[in-house]
Amino acid sequence: MAAAAQAATGSVVTARIDTAALIDNARTVAARVAPARLMAVVKADAYGHSIDIVAPALYAAGLRDFAVATVPEAVALSQLLGPDSGARILCWLFDSAADLTACTCAGIELGISTPEALEAAIAAGRATGRTQDVHLKLDTGLGRNGLSLSQLDTVLERLRALAAESSIAAGAQATTGPPTSAPMRVTGIMTHFANADIPGDPATADQLHRFDSFYGRLQAELPSDLRADDLRVTLANSPASLSLDPVPGSHVRAGVILYGLSPFENRTAAQLGLTPVMTLTSRVLNVKNVPAGQGASYGLTYRAAHDTRFALVAGGYGDGLPRIAGNRGEVTVRGRRYPIVGRIAMDQMVLDIGPAETGGEVAIGDEVVVIGDGATGPSAEEWAAWCETINYEIVTCISPRVDRIAVGAPGEAAAGEAATGAPPAADHTRGGGW
Repeated sequence: MAAAAQAATGSVVTARIDTAALIDNARTVAARVAPARLMAVVKADAYGHSIDIVAPALYAAGLRDFAVATVPEAVALSQLLGPDSGARILCWLFDSAADLTACTCAGIELGISTPEALEAAIAAGRATGRTQDVHLKLDTGLGRNGLSLSQLDTVLERLRALAAESSIAAGAQATTGPPTSAPMRVTGIMTHFANADIPGDPATADQLHRFDSFYGRLQAELPSDLRADDLRVTLANSPASLSLDPVPGSHVRAGVILYGLSPFENRTAAQLGLTPVMTLTSRVLNVKNVPAGQGASYGLTYRAAHDTRFALVAGGYGDGLPRIAGNRGEVTVRGRRYPIVGRIAMDQMVLDIGPAETGGEVAIGDEVVVIGDGATGPSAEEWAAWCETINYEIVTCISPRVDRIAVGAPGEAAAGEAATGAPPAADHTRGGGW
């Protein structure tokens, strides 16, 4: 399948996205966090895995809660899943100049981190004549986005005023026509952990304590007319979903673990019961004999210690493979690891595959596993170590010119459910719902 796709598109570097592994990871996480429910984070093109593949696959498996970062991502996801999908989509990153009416019309829920964002949400509700659902995002210690204590004071004061305005408007409308709804409603409360990837870190316990204080106040002071009866409470990200027991909140926002990647420095995906979803492959474009002293790639930062062979492989930093991995990284050809020598260029890299008499059998056209599961090829965690970063960045930075090809797709029943929008029967073997 992948080879046929390459022939059709001309793409040499290809990311194979295993949807069966994706769904299995999601079910593993859902069982772990129950009775909290799973919200799939599919921002940044599903962490580089293609939202066009990931979101429909999860939807076909029964998932209905999704989260992205930006408004354009949310609108695109809503269009992808369809207006009658029944999916709930949350986004939280926008500025005060953003036009939020498309979100209001599509039923997309907005994370509110400033009083200005609240005003923008209210304005969108009024402009469309609909109710804009929002989640109040609280800064409990990350120091990033989210309402501070003083900002929360401002928001609560505004909500009390809005509730009073809505009550007066509803009373007046009752004598002249059908009742009107408030322009916005609080449907969720959320925060984000700073150090949940360090199990036992006291900062996490401190954030939980602060959240409890915030939440108690919101329960007491949120105007009843402007709040949903079943507030969704989301605190746990991927590491918190796997390290906290019990998992706090009604939902978890799981991202990187859905893609089979570990959020912990000292625990592998396999140890967490997860399977990497992406396999990044390329092909050998050239094999040549080179003499001792021959340099490789720009800057000649590597020179052959003896007569050897170089293999040229498609793929470089233009495809999202960091330049820093030159002279550090490895790839796999025919089940054997070979070092990347010299600098990784924009479109290609060089391997030292050893002399013909002692090196491996490598030929033009051979498949190269650039990123695998650690056994099939180097893992994203290994690439992260070579590049002095984290696995999140490795997969998210795979560039758009790399074709994403779905493999391991769900069976006919799931595909039928996706086409009709009908939710599949509950899977009680998971120990909890999505």
